[in-house]
Formats: sequence, C-alpha cells, structure tokens
Amino acid sequence: MPEVVVPVDESNFLRGEFRPELIRHEGLADIFEATAHRLPDKQALIFGDRALSYGELDALATRAASRLIDAGVGAGRIVGLWLPRGIELLVMQLAIVKSGAAWLPFDSETPVGRIKICLEDARAVGLITAAAGAPLLADLECPIWTAEALVVPLATPTSAPTLRRQPTSPDDPAYVIYTSGSTGKPKGILIHQGAICHFLRSENAVLGVAETDRVYQGFSVAF
Repeated sequence: MPEVVVPVDESNFLRGEFRPELIRHEGLADIFEATAHRLPDKQALIFGDRALSYGELDALATRAASRLIDAGVGAGRIVGLWLPRGIELLVMQLAIVKSGAAWLPFDSETPVGRIKICLEDARAVGLITAAAGAPLLADLECPIWTAEALVVPLATPTSAPTLRRQPTSPDDPAYVIYTSGSTGKPKGILIHQGAICHFLRSENAVLGVAETDRVYQGFSVAF
C-alpha cells in the first residue's frame, strides 16, 4: 500500500496544536482538590437559591467520601449514582471521585429495571440515591447509601472520619456510561482518569474556559 504523505500545514490542522503540558499524571480528585485549596471561598456551584463555595463543596464531599471508604469503597470499584439534578448530585459525584472509585450515573427518570441491570453488569459495590428513592431499590443485592446520610455531621468532632484516599493512577477507572440498549442489553463504556483529565484540560484550553466563567450543567448526567 503506498505511503500517504500529508503536507505539514495540513498535518498540523488534522493533529492540532502539540501541548504536552496538558497530559499529566493526575486524577480528577487531584485537579479538584488543588482548585479548592487555591480558591476555597470562590463560588463553585449554584442551584436555584442555593450555592456552595469550593471549600464547602470540598468539605461535604470529603465527609461523604470518608464514609464510603469506611464502607470498603476504593480504587477500581464502581458506585452507582441515582439522584435528581441539584447540588447533592455533584457533591456525591465528587465524593465517589475522592474515594478513588468510579461513578456509574443514572438520570433521575431512569427505570428501576435498567438501574438494576447496569449495576449488576458493572458489578457495582453500591448505589447512592436520595432517601425518597431508596425504597424503590430495596431488593438490590448491593448496599444502598443515601446522599442525606453520607453528609450528616457526626455527633462529636473527635469521631469525624479521616479521609484515607490513595494517589489516583491515570489508569484507574473514573466513570462508566451505559449505552441505551436499543439493540439488546446495555453495554458499559469505561473512561479512565487519565483520559477525562486530559480531555478537561485540553477542552478548556481549546474553548478558552477560564475560572471566572460559569458553565451550565443541564445535560444528561448519564451520557
């Protein structure tokens, strides 16, 4: 087969700008925690009349992550996430990230039957949902944790859980997205930490997203 030679100008267009600094040995938790440490008072989330700063978001997610770690959640594990859109959804997503595990998201309208199929197929170690949704999945074989219980302050400061997160490898799973299953059984697509971190850094660079911008979070959480 003859070799195809692409002119330099066209090659640069096809491959894009060479930016090796955008590929780093890091995980999502590393990126977030660095931001929260640098900008603890900056607004991180807005939903209706509610808002959280990066420091507040980090504290809530750390509290929930510590409880997940105490329950045996860690790197290489998968945790289902079924919550209505709102601040709690993103707090719990970040808590799973901080625990070292990968999240498996479901839109709030997802049928219970599909949730069970995907959790079983992914061998999820548990599911985080709202207290109102927990009874619908009472027959699940894996544990169910409610978002409300995971962030409840402990009775005494001395009994507060300590986060024991290990450094995240770029090869660790970050999240799993399932296909619609329109042609049969839904299939899970696993995205690794290194891939999503590189995507975030490169996309921000390409689109020119800055920390002074606000980004709309209104699309499906499961696609």
